[in-house]
Amino acid sequence: TPEFNRLIKEGIYFSNAYASGDRTNKGISAILSGYPAMPSTSIVHSPAKSGKIEVLSHLFRDKGYRAPFFYGGEPEFANIKSYLLQGGFDPVIGKDDFDKKDMNSKWGAHDGVVMKRVFDSLNRATTPFFAAWLTLSSHEPFETPVPAVFAGSDMTTLFLNSLHYTDQCVAELVDSCSRQPWWKHTVLIITGDHGHHLPATGNRADDFRTPLLWLGGALAKKGVVIDKTVSQLDIAATLAKLSGAPQNPFPFSRDMLDDSRLPWAFFTFNDGFGFINPSGRLIFDNTGKLPVLQEGNTGEKEIEAGKALQQCTYEDFLRK
Repeated sequence: TPEFNRLIKEGIYFSNAYASGDRTNKGISAILSGYPAMPSTSIVHSPAKSGKIEVLSHLFRDKGYRAPFFYGGEPEFANIKSYLLQGGFDPVIGKDDFDKKDMNSKWGAHDGVVMKRVFDSLNRATTPFFAAWLTLSSHEPFETPVPAVFAGSDMTTLFLNSLHYTDQCVAELVDSCSRQPWWKHTVLIITGDHGHHLPATGNRADDFRTPLLWLGGALAKKGVVIDKTVSQLDIAATLAKLSGAPQNPFPFSRDMLDDSRLPWAFFTFNDGFGFINPSGRLIFDNTGKLPVLQEGNTGEKEIEAGKALQQCTYEDFLRK
């Protein structure tokens, strides 16, 4: 990702950020609603429940912002479209809005095609916007419409080639936006909906790390790297505070720019959870009821914190 590495120097990069879960339908509500992923389900699966959680798009729609959502694939997958519409996103652009010639064989339109649609829409906007773009090409089967940069047909190499392509597309969007007069009023955030097990490191905690980069002319500082542990859950509360919200409407999300807060991140997967804090990293197996990874000085305190967070999430989910 040479372009992303270049853009790090132009923004605020959180080098130790973790995703909340391991699937897109978990990550989208984690980012836009600060709502934690759960091991075996997602709140977006249940429209009656997802309609009761706050979404960032609501906050900005109330301020007169337009809120388009762009995705080259099928937005109705896993009830994601229902969550987006209830959250105030409009329009929700999906695969049916693109030509068949621009599709890969499995998921939808390639990132380069969607990127041009995103930029054209934003650049024609006559009102402020809170827009979201979910990329597609770096998803399995890792197909791209450009020649491979890395030689090989193994899954890791295919994945790296797809990342390289998406990297070029995202950077082209950023560069195009940065040349517009509205860029000086804009904040643009790049993050992953979830982490990935490739390239393999042999450490399960690394599978949940995700990029998190803030860009835009509205930033007061640039070229800053922040090493403290943060979660993608914290994006929602941070944006809410920066937008002038009188109180945090996202109870599971915290302001990542608040240096007085204790830095930690929490994530879940099908059979367990992970907890990261300054003491180290811990992964707990819910089935075996024991930790399967302990780094640093993690122990019973971190196990109890993870259990408590998981219980609070399920209690909130069941009440909705």
